[in-house]
Formats: sequence, C-alpha cells, structure tokens
Amino acid sequence: MSADRLVFDGHILGASFASGDRIVAGRWHVTPFGPFADVMWCRPDGRRILLAPVGTVADFVTRHYPFDDIRIGGVRVERVGAAVSVDVGPIAMRLTPHRPGLASHLLRLRPRALRTRRAWIAFEDTVLRPVTGALFGPNARAIRIRGVTQDGSRERYAIHDFREADATASIDGCDLGPVAPCPPAGFGFSEFPDGAAIVRVTSIFERV
Repeated sequence: MSADRLVFDGHILGASFASGDRIVAGRWHVTPFGPFADVMWCRPDGRRILLAPVGTVADFVTRHYPFDDIRIGGVRVERVGAAVSVDVGPIAMRLTPHRPGLASHLLRLRPRALRTRRAWIAFEDTVLRPVTGALFGPNARAIRIRGVTQDGSRERYAIHDFREADATASIDGCDLGPVAPCPPAGFGFSEFPDGAAIVRVTSIFERV
C-alpha cells in the first residue's frame, strides 16, 4: 500500500446523549497499523478527548483531527451477543443495532467496487447528498463523505451499511441519560449523526 494512500476498513459507531456527551468509536479491522479501536469523546463543555490504544495511532489521528486532550491506554470495542460494547478509561457504552432499514437496503444496491471510487464518492457527496442525508435521519445534515483533514490530506468515506441503534452509556459509572441531539463535536470535516448508529465504512486518506 502506498504511503500516500492509506485505507482503514471497519466500523464507526457512536451516540449523543442528554448529558451533552458525544462518543464516537472506531473499530478498525484492516489498517496500516493492524487492527485497533479508538474513541473520540466530546464532553458537554466542548472539550474533545482522543482515547487511543498506542502512541502511533494517536499520532496519526491527531495529525488529521483536532483534540484538546489525548489519553493512551487499552480500548475495547467488541461484540457482546447482538450488541457492541465500548470500554475505555471512564467510558462504558453499549449499542444494539436495529434490523436493517431502508438505508441499509439502498446502500447495498451499489456494487462494492464502485463505492470506494473517488469519482463516485464525489458524486454522492455533491449530487446525491440531499438524498443520502435523508436516509440517515433528520439530524444527519452535517455528514460529509469527503473533505480535507487538518494536515491537508484528502479523506473520503465509502459507506457500506448504516444501522440505527439503541444506546446506553456512562462516565465513571454515572448514566448519561437517553440518546439526544448534541452540539457538533468538531472532530473533523464530518459530523457523526445525532442519535445512535453503527456504520460499516472504508476510510481512505490521500496525501496531496
């Protein structure tokens, strides 16, 4: 794989809560660093915290996205029956995906080889964005599938599946309340949908 083109394949899952906390986890199966999981946490005061398993992952992520604090340590994102659990530091979150809905069925109609092509992603992000945005719910207007990261690299997302989910979470054992919209987290050029969801995705970085 070229150093100028890096591919990450896996899942992004997250939720926003009535407490004002937004938690977004990555569970990456294929990456230049091997499999890993990481968590981006935006607190109610707007402070953005990256929780990464090792320094090399933290260095890569912070090169592309802005954070106010970085914490290195074990990050566990794993299946527990039908649910997915996230455990790292003070955070415990569990998401249970809904059955495949309209978004899942429509996303799967596209040939997989087409989904990661630069021209197709550009087409989806410009021409089809009003339609695809509606698939992800009324609070998904800030979703972008291509953009420029803070170090000038171009990033694009190929979305393979999208599932809404039920979610619960706690910080230091304190329940965060029900799923609810939160202010934008500002992790990068794209926002995760308000509510709770699990997204099957390929993320591609290209240096200009």
